[in-house]
Amino acid sequence: MKNIKILITKYYSFGLIFLFIFYVVIGEIPSWHTIERDWVEWITTIISIPLIIGLLAFKYLNRYVRIENQKYFGISFFILFASWILILYFKALVIGIINSFEFERIQILESLLGYSIYQLWIYGIFGIIHGIVGGYFLSKELKNNEEKHEFLCFIKITVRFYTKLIINKKSC
Repeated sequence: MKNIKILITKYYSFGLIFLFIFYVVIGEIPSWHTIERDWVEWITTIISIPLIIGLLAFKYLNRYVRIENQKYFGISFFILFASWILILYFKALVIGIINSFEFERIQILESLLGYSIYQLWIYGIFGIIHGIVGGYFLSKELKNNEEKHEFLCFIKITVRFYTKLIINKKSC
């Protein structure tokens, strides 16, 4: 089967490109001042994307694709949707830890609560859209790769069978 890490990265990249195009269309590209002001959030988001993709692709998708052969869309949708939610909470956790050091008061729960109230719906909507669209194409590709893999296994088994048959005939 084609490397699942590459497939997840490919379809997650499509989602990020879609998000960027969406921001361009609505005219909400952040200014340099905004990026400078919120640099910790931007760096955390950039770092968390490969971590979350790696975690989901290596631990979850790789295992469940082998177990649940017919549920590709559900698994693909869940992976893409969950990655958005995990990125949100990873970002909230890091910001909470940094704010705890900055203000000398534990603010992790306040950060998680604030991000849940104000940004969960945005990340949830993007996760649902990305999960439906990207999950559809990812599930199609996973299914096609499985069929190719099964066909190649069938060819190998057939070749081995006929090879053994020919060898046994020569020995008689």
